Amino acid sequence: MAKLLCLGDSIMWGVTGFDAAHPRADPTIPDKIGELIGAQVDNRAVSATSVNDGDKSMVSLLSTVNLADYDYIILGYGANDWGLNRESFEALKSGLGMFSSMFSVSGSKAYVLVDLMIESFINNATSLDSPNQLGITQNQVMDVFKSWATENGYHYYDWREDPIVTPQNYKTVLGDGCLHPNFDTQMQMAQRLADYIKATVKDVPTEPSKPDDKPTNPTNPINPDKPNQPDKPVIKLIDQIKIDRLNDLFGIGTNVNNGTNNVIGKINELYSSLETIMGTDSQKAQISLVMPGNALTRSLRNYVLTAFQQLESIGNDVIKICNANWIVDPQTGDSTPTLNLQRVDQLTTNDVYKKTVNNNWGQIETTLNKLIQYLNQVLKGE
Repeated sequence: MAKLLCLGDSIMWGVTGFDAAHPRADPTIPDKIGELIGAQVDNRAVSATSVNDGDKSMVSLLSTVNLADYDYIILGYGANDWGLNRESFEALKSGLGMFSSMFSVSGSKAYVLVDLMIESFINNATSLDSPNQLGITQNQVMDVFKSWATENGYHYYDWREDPIVTPQNYKTVLGDGCLHPNFDTQMQMAQRLADYIKATVKDVPTEPSKPDDKPTNPTNPINPDKPNQPDKPVIKLIDQIKIDRLNDLFGIGTNVNNGTNNVIGKINELYSSLETIMGTDSQKAQISLVMPGNALTRSLRNYVLTAFQQLESIGNDVIKICNANWIVDPQTGDSTPTLNLQRVDQLTTNDVYKKTVNNNWGQIETTLNKLIQYLNQVLKGE
């Protein structure tokens, strides 16, 4: 039976959205294509990856496979190369050149299909000409893939010629409303790609030759035209938050005021990154409270009580958005639990009061640092 290798990102992996109504596609696009063309599928797609950025990029995976073992190879990249705002044209072209070099050296005779990205609506994009933070548009990224495929004699599928996702229908055909096709749309994509392969393929053997007859890929291939990869754009990660604990009972107001400002600032950093990489709506957290000083009065008690009530609500808002956009524990897939802060309503400011305040700071700090860790992993392509 013929063998098909797929290298790609979350769409090829099977992400259809980020809630219970949108589980991983079954079958995935590559699996459905394999069913339609009669090929055994090896799906090496990785969520949040790109051509030449991160430890699970296409470039990093090339040394783990022998391209000569396959009859069909599908490359499904582009969305993250554009959407994550960190891969320059030079880095993208260098990574594609690495594939060409390894493909040639391996002696592979596989049919190669370059699946250009479908239109994405992250980064507040309104069209294929909307630039990302590096000033690069989706049209430009697609043209790089298309030119590279043409130069190397590979097949390519350009969705711009007969789009399946458009500015008019994307909220219904994309499971998350911005990037990932829902299951029905993915199956339409698989059908189109399979039909294209069947219409353009020639002389693909029913059985690949024995692996022993084929040269293996070099561990560190060299592209003679581009011997050195260019520097990659710096990835701006989010720093972890550290909240000062309450030690001085005569400094309660100052502690809560400083901690509140620290938390709000960090949550707004999270919102900014979510908007950039996931296309979420613009959000800005804020609290309008006036710190009444440090005198142990009823006004101070009410200020502390209200501050933690609002921090709980604001914190849970960002937690829910992260969970809805699959910014979750990458090992287990578990969502982040919402905050459940203690009411700081004791009438006496003693060690019990101090412990309650500090327990709340600890819960907020731990939870936000989990979200920051998960989001940073996405930013790094892990």
